Amino acid sequence: MKQIRVYDQVFRIEKTVYSLQGIHLPLPVSYRQMAFFVGTLILMVVLNKFPPISWIDFFLVKFVAVPAAVSWFFTRKTLDGKAPHRFIFRWIEHFFSPHHFARYKEIEKPKNNYYQYEGEVACRFATRRDQP
Repeated sequence: MKQIRVYDQVFRIEKTVYSLQGIHLPLPVSYRQMAFFVGTLILMVVLNKFPPISWIDFFLVKFVAVPAAVSWFFTRKTLDGKAPHRFIFRWIEHFFSPHHFARYKEIEKPKNNYYQYEGEVACRFATRRDQP
């Protein structure tokens, strides 16, 4: 069976917003960046009621700079070749998954903290040739 390459990703152009209600934005913004900005803005409004964030008195830092930095980071940077939010989800999934596998099936964790080997264990000691 032969695979045919598909170039859909090449022709998928991200939609961009240049102005809102006739007000021109300083930089063109994609819908994905706007979603991260609005999501972070809502999170900052909720967290503004609780102490560490509520102690910050700089309105522009809380409600403009932090959401802008988060939207820039999550749309422009990659961690280990993945989008940051996908990397974080996979890291959390790995953290909570069992780590003892045999042939891709989960096995029970040994009850004792030491390992016991069955059979013979052989080793070879290096010798120095300049010894008399």
